Amino acid sequence: MKYNQNDYELLYLISEEDEDAKEQLYKKYESILRHISKSMYESCKKYNGVEYEDFYQEACFGLEKAIKSFDEQKNILFYTYVIACVRNQLAFYRRSITRKKDIPLNSAQSIYQEADSGLTYEEMIPSPFKTPYEVCEEREVEKKIRLFQNQLSFLDACIFELRYNGFQYKEISELLEIPCHRVSHCIQKIKRKRLYFSS
Repeated sequence: MKYNQNDYELLYLISEEDEDAKEQLYKKYESILRHISKSMYESCKKYNGVEYEDFYQEACFGLEKAIKSFDEQKNILFYTYVIACVRNQLAFYRRSITRKKDIPLNSAQSIYQEADSGLTYEEMIPSPFKTPYEVCEEREVEKKIRLFQNQLSFLDACIFELRYNGFQYKEISELLEIPCHRVSHCIQKIKRKRLYFSS
């Protein structure tokens, strides 16, 4: 699908109460919202009464929050901000589902109370439960990934981040508004750099 305006132009038009611009932005991000919604839904579908469309609706709320609260001065890409807002919205919704299903357990001792760090105890506990060694190892891997990403050009770093988070070539192409063949070329280039970086 071709878009006449980029994200920032659309955001400006939306701020001017342009409903067509909002619809265009929603259409652009629809596949991304569905992708994230599906992965969250899969982790909760064991609970009775859980519907995929409920997750997608929450993802739409997340996009709405991103549109209203995005600040271009923060030097963060809008698509990165959207993904963060949508995941936060869905994580909150998922927690609300599990709370309802585990009321007796939660009433015995709440892990949703905020700790001094500002995080809830639930957020501080790795899931699934892992040993401190496993958590430390994962953090070291994450540091190496970020170090590698910092060696890339801005465009390659954006593509790497999206691909690392499970987005398909077509989705990346639509989000970054570049041809699909360029996405493929950049990913091949990133793979060669990764081999060099790891040697």
